[in-house]
Amino acid sequence: MERSLAVSDDPIGLGPATLKELLQELISTALGIWTPSDGCTDAEVAAAGDRLGICLPDALRDYYVAAGRHPELMGMSGHEHTFRVSAPEHLSVEDGYMAFCGENRWSAQWSVCPDDVGWPDPRVHGRSEPSGKWYSESRRLSSFLINVAGRQAVRSLPHQATCRIREQQLGVVESLLGYLGSHEIQKGGDRLSFIDPSRRILASYSYNTDTLLVAAVDLTALESLHESSGLPLKPA
Repeated sequence: MERSLAVSDDPIGLGPATLKELLQELISTALGIWTPSDGCTDAEVAAAGDRLGICLPDALRDYYVAAGRHPELMGMSGHEHTFRVSAPEHLSVEDGYMAFCGENRWSAQWSVCPDDVGWPDPRVHGRSEPSGKWYSESRRLSSFLINVAGRQAVRSLPHQATCRIREQQLGVVESLLGYLGSHEIQKGGDRLSFIDPSRRILASYSYNTDTLLVAAVDLTALESLHESSGLPLKPA
């Protein structure tokens, strides 16, 4: 299927090549070495678009190519993940919207508006229940997927700690961990994701609950972060 030339009047949040590389780095540094088997093939992604008669947004295509077969980032493993991302072969159009993600233990869903499907990085639409009305969110698809990946990865790591902090205290986290991508491209959502590839530490902050969840592959790295940050972290 040929890619649509439709362009959003709004600026694109994140270039697709950057998103793919970012997800590959996330898998490599936090969850192990990235391999092509972690993602879908271009043919598998194209087949999904052909089946639905649409051209998938670049941001979603790149998520699939980088992580579409990774059980952690897709929410298909045994961990208590927050999100479940639909595999390409399970993508569906519901009430005229292309639904691509849902919450694991709740009924909330996220989709892309049909008029925006051809855009590289459209806005996300959400609803609180399958029969509810879709509403437009302020965040871009790339921003949404970055935070999905970050949250999924945090929940999969073996050593986790959490605490409640106000948004004004995020400077402490910023001084010790880098943003997953950047702060700018994560704007518009209800979460922020952080990463330290060298120490294999990840963190996810929820604006809704003022909760910071930090996780690491190595327990000593998590303990070191606790000491250097002064944050009231407790085992999660």
